[in-house]
Amino acid sequence: MACSNLTTGRNAAAACKIIGGLETVYLCNSDQITAVGTTGSGATEAVNSITAATASPFFEFRQIQETSSFTATPNANVQNGSLFYETLLTIVFTNYNASLRYVIKSLSENNLIAVAKMKTGEYVLLGQSGGLDINGGEGGSGVASADRNGASLEFRGVEQDPPLTLDAAFIASTGWTDLIDSTVS
Repeated sequence: MACSNLTTGRNAAAACKIIGGLETVYLCNSDQITAVGTTGSGATEAVNSITAATASPFFEFRQIQETSSFTATPNANVQNGSLFYETLLTIVFTNYNASLRYVIKSLSENNLIAVAKMKTGEYVLLGQSGGLDINGGEGGSGVASADRNGASLEFRGVEQDPPLTLDAAFIASTGWTDLIDSTVS
């Protein structure tokens, strides 16, 4: 059955069927991003440009189905009048070897910005103002034959606002595709 907007409002019971998880994560050093442009406001605000100091600063990491995710949790203190959003990004890698060890070491030593492509097709910018730093993870051989041989890394960011999605026109443009170095996947 096709998804249609039969009522006004947003109710999970009446919403279209959606799917969770991340399909691809694009990572770059935060110091490579010099500007992020937005369009719209409120419910229509989205990223419509990303300017980088170098060509193709984002590296593409395709994710295994049902392994990777991000969360953006509001944290408020009414007494202090503070509000911030904690972003956690979990990404998974398989086949622990010398190449993966180097990727893990490089990612862990840098402050990152991420663009996460969700399985819904939406792209979300994570770490826009403060970047993402390694928060934990694990890696190794596993024990049983069906265990993961690889690593899972978690990155944390603290932002003033929840993450923005990327505008569909920007994603379809060379403005986005020219930012990606797809030599790693």
